[in-house]
Amino acid sequence: MSSGNPAAPVGGPPLNDIHVNVLTVFISIALYNVLELTVWILSTFKRWSGLYFWSLCVATWGVAFSGVGNLLYYRKLSGNDYLNATLILIGWATMVNGQSVVLYSRLHLVLRDGRRLRAIFWMTIIDAVTLAIPIVILVYGVVSDNPAPFQRPYEVYERIQLTVFFVQETIISAVYVWETVKLIRIGQHTRNNAKLRRLMKRLIYVNIAVILLDITILALEFSDNFLLQTSFKPFTYSIKLKLEFSVLSQLVSLAQRGSRNGSFLDRDIVLDSPLSHPRGTCAI
Repeated sequence: MSSGNPAAPVGGPPLNDIHVNVLTVFISIALYNVLELTVWILSTFKRWSGLYFWSLCVATWGVAFSGVGNLLYYRKLSGNDYLNATLILIGWATMVNGQSVVLYSRLHLVLRDGRRLRAIFWMTIIDAVTLAIPIVILVYGVVSDNPAPFQRPYEVYERIQLTVFFVQETIISAVYVWETVKLIRIGQHTRNNAKLRRLMKRLIYVNIAVILLDITILALEFSDNFLLQTSFKPFTYSIKLKLEFSVLSQLVSLAQRGSRNGSFLDRDIVLDSPLSHPRGTCAI
């Protein structure tokens, strides 16, 4: 998905109490969602390992770092802008890249083409490295004692990296939707077809919702509503992760159906949840 600008607005209008209060509300909800998601993750997964588990953890706590960093900065709770920038950057990198890895790690359920999976994997790695390094330099430059040389490059680059991450998450979600639709068509004449179709359609709806949420962040950035975008981004990412949990039991069901194919995610998801197994334990 989508990333968004990880730092403070540059050269924008002064903030008033309403702006700061709106930001505080959105981030407070996001932080509550982080606590809720943490409990869900640790209580749902029987085995704390695997790409899917760790990407959920990293993305979830990236929301917390981003939210806390922005609260410290905008509410003037910390006078150390380098500390604030560090927290925001850690949150931005882990939240954004973690979400992409969450999407990638369950792509194995519906896509068996190793070349395409490797291409998507390397896309996420290359984007993470090439986009993060310039942003880190520019953000620390903007909060330095001499911000002027960094301001304009930062303004341009923030929109570039926002767009690239949006395209990346859209590609992963689009591939997932396309491959899921293909599986629905293939399974039209199988037993339990109606149940399988409902399951896959719900997975499609979640991926579409992720894209729509990313579009809202993109729209806020390009309409110069930076403060709203800054506060809305952690909130949005926490909602996307909760949507992920809304279909987790369905993902397990789908993995069970295709477990004979030996997918990567099939081996990674080990849940302890009555929703996914009548006896309360599901180990894939």
